[in-house]
Amino acid sequence: MSDRAVDRLDRGEWAVATALALAGVGIAVGSQLLVVAATLPLWYVAATVLGSRQRAMVRVRRRLVDGDEAVGSESALVGDPGDTVTVRTTVQNAGSDPIVDLRVVDGVPETLPVVSGTPRACVTLDPLETATLEYEVELRRGEHRFDDATIRTRDLTGTVAETWTASVMGDEAVRCSPVVESVPLGGGTNDYAGEVPTDEGGSGVEFYSVREYEPGDPVGAIDWRRYAGTRDLATVEYRAERATRIVCVVDARPSQFRAATTAHLPAVDLSADAAERTVETLVDAGHPTGVVGIGDRRLATVPPGTDPATRRRATDLLAATRRSGGIRGESVRKRVCDPVEELPRTLPGEAQVYLFSSFVDDAPIDLVERLRTHGYAVRVVAPDVTDDADDVATRLQALDRGTRLARARATGARVVDWDLDRPLGLVLGDAIGEVGDR
Repeated sequence: MSDRAVDRLDRGEWAVATALALAGVGIAVGSQLLVVAATLPLWYVAATVLGSRQRAMVRVRRRLVDGDEAVGSESALVGDPGDTVTVRTTVQNAGSDPIVDLRVVDGVPETLPVVSGTPRACVTLDPLETATLEYEVELRRGEHRFDDATIRTRDLTGTVAETWTASVMGDEAVRCSPVVESVPLGGGTNDYAGEVPTDEGGSGVEFYSVREYEPGDPVGAIDWRRYAGTRDLATVEYRAERATRIVCVVDARPSQFRAATTAHLPAVDLSADAAERTVETLVDAGHPTGVVGIGDRRLATVPPGTDPATRRRATDLLAATRRSGGIRGESVRKRVCDPVEELPRTLPGEAQVYLFSSFVDDAPIDLVERLRTHGYAVRVVAPDVTDDADDVATRLQALDRGTRLARARATGARVVDWDLDRPLGLVLGDAIGEVGDR
């Protein structure tokens, strides 16, 4: 709890002037009532200056509610970005005297917009009486901490005000860090050992072939049954498994700052959130994963990897592509170029590409066609930011977007048209789960 700031509203000059005016009028007209009334403003001033000041005591408690369930300080998942959480902050008069003018402002994080209700209140509370502020905030990715509540009280005369911050019991933070539980992978591979079967022999668990023994082969790989029957040495090979090298490509050009409605996030935010969740899961599973941000004639890359530095650079790049804008970040590689021309030359030869774009213009389909020409397996997650307005221009935009997605499918890319009413986890499950070998 902070020190209290005391403000006194000085009305002495007005009170003295009013008293003199009433007394003058009373004497002039011979009215004793007006002469007596002239003393009232002076009593008001005396009460303000000499009166004792009662220190108000309040208790504040905050509770975060997701639907009908309390989120609680131990909950790591509260929903996808764009979901809402209800905040209920209760203020109690903990003193023995009434508080005639109590004003409260809850400490809402600046990063969380209030979409319903208000975090402010002005109430009168008797001893032990409570009042509750209820409002809803819209979630943004990351951890957001609530501040202490700001309290302001006034005395009965309204001339003395105290302002301070009060500690809040209960929930102090909300985190929005959803993850994808599982990401099935296709057949693009590299030399890292992993979970995807290949068409070559090596270490693994699935039988691949039997070949003649060569000096240096592991003893455990010798076919001892065959040796017992024929006295010929042979080596058993199993189907090698390799990790999949993934590159998540996020379209962050100016056209991607469009949103379906004012209540929705823009396409670049949706794409960056989806890419970040995919990167987290793939890196946790041991698959080298990189990120490419496409700007207006600019390309920023984080090469595939699984180490903490790669994860940190990927997070930095994805944060830079969001609404604050642009392809920035000190820890990423940037170059000025034509992204459609440059990207195929930038990618590892065996990479699989996840493209996150709203397809509201032709650049993404040009990129898909170029990547497929170079033999890359491509998966598309396309948030639908064409709104439901019933006008000709909007319907034409939606039709053009549908045509671009159909062209992408015709190249052999796997495409998911993301209806924003569907949870992101289900969208990514569809997008990734239906992908097979290229």
